[in-house]
Amino acid sequence: MDTRVARFSLQSVARSILPKSRTAKCLRIRAYNSDVQVWKHHEHGTAAYAGLQTCGSVWACPVCAAKVAERRRVELQSAMATHKAQGGAVTLLTLTTPHQKVDSLSSLLDRQSKALARFWADRAVKDVFKEMGTIGHVRALEVTHGRRSPTNNGWHPHYHCLMFCGSGVDLSRFNGPQMKDWQVRLYLRWAACCVKSGLGEPSYEHGLKLDDGTKAGNYAAKWGLEDEMTKGHTKKALHGETPFDFLRAYFADGTDRQAAALFQEFAETFKGKRQLSWSRGLKALFAIEEASDEELSNRVEESAVLLGLLTVDQWRDVLKVDGRATVLEIAARSGWHEVQRYLWFIEGAAKGAHFDLEMLAEARALLLPVPS
Repeated sequence: MDTRVARFSLQSVARSILPKSRTAKCLRIRAYNSDVQVWKHHEHGTAAYAGLQTCGSVWACPVCAAKVAERRRVELQSAMATHKAQGGAVTLLTLTTPHQKVDSLSSLLDRQSKALARFWADRAVKDVFKEMGTIGHVRALEVTHGRRSPTNNGWHPHYHCLMFCGSGVDLSRFNGPQMKDWQVRLYLRWAACCVKSGLGEPSYEHGLKLDDGTKAGNYAAKWGLEDEMTKGHTKKALHGETPFDFLRAYFADGTDRQAAALFQEFAETFKGKRQLSWSRGLKALFAIEEASDEELSNRVEESAVLLGLLTVDQWRDVLKVDGRATVLEIAARSGWHEVQRYLWFIEGAAKGAHFDLEMLAEARALLLPVPS
């Protein structure tokens, strides 16, 4: 629940930066005048809302991003497990391009898209993938920014591709020398595609990497797990900052206008783009359900149980004191009876009784169990 509370805080930051977006309304407005519901997932010990509008944005919304990413992780792991059980292998292909501080994110993505289209259509690339026994891939788009690094090369969008290989080929070929040979040949074609698309030539060290199944498995396993800092744009970057790092920076320091401006540029540029792209027919091959991000963000866990409902007035009070995360925290850790006590307390606060943030914090502490 600690990480869920943090996500609501970051969502409020995103709302302040993008006041006219759907994210600004996410989990605040009732859906079709339905009741505001609080559910508990006993297996994970967490609580969640239902009956509220969600934005389903994997790019701009910390709450929806975590929920969708976890479900996408399950899809990836299911496909990988099935493919390996059928005698296949999965490798991780990473594609990076040159980038400069003066490059706009939109311009970089446009040129990268052209380079990627050329790369997938290249005959020499297709020959390598055929040698690898490739039946399809899942591509993920990620981005970081280097504003805090000494060199500051600006935006750094890049691709991670899970390659489903080994169909009809000897898996013993996936050894060090052969992987190196494939990597070199793929790099030469990727570099040529980048140059033709106006990106310049990427270095051999960073431009393209082809890693074995262990790296691919680790990448997919971390997808959607907030404790592992999840998917690309949400995790805490080892080098540079992710877009959600900008939210953390602005939350910690409201004068960091650069962080707010960069997050706004990112959100506007990535709006409508896919987080994951499966090659044609791959989902059907592994019986993966076709579901939109918004559908996944609205889905309630099958094993969850309904704890209680909030009235319109109660929900208005919760919003007034910014208590959305607190309600879930108390519900998960102390139960519905304690939620009702919290609602009674904030009802008085919302009606004009004297209160401050310190009093709300004390109320929260009283209604939560003492750590053992």
